[in-house]
Amino acid sequence: MRLEALAIALVGIAGLRPQSLGVEFPDGRVAFDHPPAFVAANTHSPPVGLTHTTYNFIVQIPTTAGEPLAPLDIQQLSSIETIYFLPQRTRAFVGERSRRPIPLGEVKFDGTSARLSVTFDPPVSAGSYLRLKVAPLRNPYWDGTYLFAVTAFPRGGDRALGQNLGTGRLQFYRNSHFF
Repeated sequence: MRLEALAIALVGIAGLRPQSLGVEFPDGRVAFDHPPAFVAANTHSPPVGLTHTTYNFIVQIPTTAGEPLAPLDIQQLSSIETIYFLPQRTRAFVGERSRRPIPLGEVKFDGTSARLSVTFDPPVSAGSYLRLKVAPLRNPYWDGTYLFAVTAFPRGGDRALGQNLGTGRLQFYRNSHFF
């Protein structure tokens, strides 16, 4: 009878596991329980060559993520022209309609790999809707579709495992005003 009571107690304790724990591997690497979801990429200013514009990358972090979102990488995939980002003009907002920016840690752009890396300080908590507003030097001169790989990382620094969330697509147009 004592053994059955102990087994019932252990099952009860195991059921109390908080959902705020991500996956931690024996070697110390950390991952999301349920990764964030890439929602959309868009721009309200798609004409080619345009300056002073922004692009939005929207990510939803589920309540079951297990870890907050720490860094987010946006890397342009191979294309006819590289879009260069201005890290100092990057802004982030939490909530679907929020206009109040959240604090950012390090924001850097590597032109060689065409990767923008944004670190959130503090990390964005699970259950959040994140809109990252990034500014290019200018829209590309060549019209067409430009693709961006979006990768999310939990807390954990070098031990955090990135999760590819999908590919953002931005379309740029040449209209009659440019001929």
